[in-house]
Amino acid sequence: MVLYKGGRPQKFTFRECVEPQEKPLAKLTTYGLGGMAKVYFPSNLWEAKRVYSDILSRGIVPEILGNGSDVLASDGAFDGEIICTRRLNGIVRVAQDRLLCLCGTRVSSLLNYCKTHSLGGLEYLVNIPATIGGIACMNGGAGGKYISENVVTVTLYDGKTVKLSNYDCHYSYKHSTMRDINAIILSILLKVDPSTRKEVEERLLKFSLRRKHLPKGKSCGCVFKNPPGDYAARLIECSGLKGARVGGAYVSKEHANFIINDGATSSEVFELIGIVKKTVKQTFGAELEEEVVYLGKFC
Repeated sequence: MVLYKGGRPQKFTFRECVEPQEKPLAKLTTYGLGGMAKVYFPSNLWEAKRVYSDILSRGIVPEILGNGSDVLASDGAFDGEIICTRRLNGIVRVAQDRLLCLCGTRVSSLLNYCKTHSLGGLEYLVNIPATIGGIACMNGGAGGKYISENVVTVTLYDGKTVKLSNYDCHYSYKHSTMRDINAIILSILLKVDPSTRKEVEERLLKFSLRRKHLPKGKSCGCVFKNPPGDYAARLIECSGLKGARVGGAYVSKEHANFIINDGATSSEVFELIGIVKKTVKQTFGAELEEEVVYLGKFC
């Protein structure tokens, strides 16, 4: 087995100590928002486990950040500690229909690997700006398909290494066991389908075209989960909220479940989320639940 990173075999170097860096969360989230934070960037699984254990030993539960594509970070400095998994990327083909992916592997890199090696079954993830660890944690997907259909096992670390079966992940709509526990996902074993490169490319194009209508600009994707039997975007649109704005944050006119950062602060996005929830509740009696995850303190 060979671990590939950026299309080449990965060579490991071990740092005895991974020092935190002061980074603006605005640079680590797709919203482009957030204050300064103490962030660790482990480059292999040994370092990830070491850092996680070191932070726990100080009585702090670290926050885990992948590509920051479903996160709204507060404007002020974050007073906790963050482990960013972006450098934990790599793929191992362990069987004809199995791929082992490190948590920080970007979806785009995974799909490029699948196209190169004629492996199908994950094309529905195309153009989702996330890491595979974040997708597995959130049970992300698109077009009615979710990563839970492909997950075989998830390996995580909470002070000890634990391997969860798909059943143990207790997947449901936009949810998994991993959202309820304090742990860092290390790797995910995925089921794929041997195919041909042409077939994979055709399916990638098909799913890409389905997402072509989605709004441009800085966002977290869909802000709200769909309530049972309905769509959050429909409820927001029918509440007359398309184009609603608070400062530099506005509800997209192309897709009402997107709130766009047009020179906004995190507080303005947060305020607009509250207005949307209140208005939909008053109009339809429906409680919208956020899909976006809040990081930091919001008033």
